[in-house]
This record gives sequence, C-alpha cells and structure tokens, in this order.
Amino acid sequence: MRNIIYIIMSLLAVAGLHYSGILNEFNLTHPIWRTNATLYGSLGGAVLSALLFWACGAKPRLGRWLEGLVGLGFFVVLAVALLNARAFIEAENYDPSAIWYWHKGSYAVFVLFVAAFAALLAKLRIIGKGGRG
Repeated sequence: MRNIIYIIMSLLAVAGLHYSGILNEFNLTHPIWRTNATLYGSLGGAVLSALLFWACGAKPRLGRWLEGLVGLGFFVVLAVALLNARAFIEAENYDPSAIWYWHKGSYAVFVLFVAAFAALLAKLRIIGKGGRG
C-alpha cells in the first residue's frame, strides 16, 4: 500500500503530541489511562486509515463519503469527550456516565484523529506523487 507513509505520519503526530505533554493541558484523557488511550486508539486509527484507503481505491465515491464521515465524527467525539471530562472534573458527586463517556471518547478521539489526519495528508499529497488507493 503506497499510502502507508500517511498513516505513519499521523501516528508520529500523535506520538509527538503525547510525549511533548500537550495532551496533558486539554484534559482529553485522564492521567491514568492517557498512555493506553493514545497507544490503542492510534493503532485502531491506523487500521481504520488502511480501510479508508482501501475503500477510496475500490469505490472512490464511497471512500470520499466515509472520509467526510470520519472527519465529522472526530469533531463530535472530541466535543463529547471534552464536555464529559469537564462534567466529571467539576461534579460534586461521582458521575459514572460522565467518566464512561470521557473514557470511551478519549479512545475514539485518537482512532478518528489518526484516520482523519492520514486522509487529509493523502488528499493534500504531502509526500511525492502518491495518489489515492
């Protein structure tokens, strides 16, 4: 697959965000599961990226629609994770639903970020003449 470089670049972007400490400032993930969310979420995002690139090669119209859906889904999941993080942090009592959405949302953010960022890099053709598929 010639688009593997875009997947690797998006994984490197997540690693850079994780190890630079930028993610600590946003309360995107709880400190206890921060490493797991970035690692496993990014690996899931790499698989989703490969599936998106395959879909773009097999059925370009469907692939473009799925890329848009992944991009939109990233922003929705990001909002859900951040709002529930804030709700959990500011709650006077333990709120199990907020922690559940914050936990699952933090994994989904990384899955969708890697897939959306890799698709964006491929669309912009950052490296060489690599095309879709």
